[in-house]
Amino acid sequence: MNSRMGGKGFTLLEVVVAMAILGIGLIVIIELFGGGLRLGRTSQEYTRAVGYARMKMEEVSLAKSLEEGVQKGEFDKNFRWQVDVKKVDLLPPGKETDYQPPVDLYRVRIDVLWKSGYKERTARVESYRVLKKTEESGKKS
Repeated sequence: MNSRMGGKGFTLLEVVVAMAILGIGLIVIIELFGGGLRLGRTSQEYTRAVGYARMKMEEVSLAKSLEEGVQKGEFDKNFRWQVDVKKVDLLPPGKETDYQPPVDLYRVRIDVLWKSGYKERTARVESYRVLKKTEESGKKS
């Protein structure tokens, strides 16, 4: 009788090992799912930040004139912006010349900043803008 009953079932040790393997597998799957959700949220935040940066870049590119310096502001309660405009010298440094280019070249850098969890994140868009020199800017140089 013992030989018939012993061959038909699982031992307690086999059941415990199977449950441990199943538990570890479920924990790994749950962690992967959570990581995917975090990456999806981060991707959504970056997409939104780049959209805000493009909107601000359009606003700057439609302006009639630019002034060097840094400006700051907010899009909403989560996203802030910072615009850095810097004039770029078109002539090579160190060479003296009487030639004055008819245009001014500006580097426009837009940073969109937001807090995601415990991290401060940034998306940056950078471009250059050429403006004709006005009589005022020509006299200042």
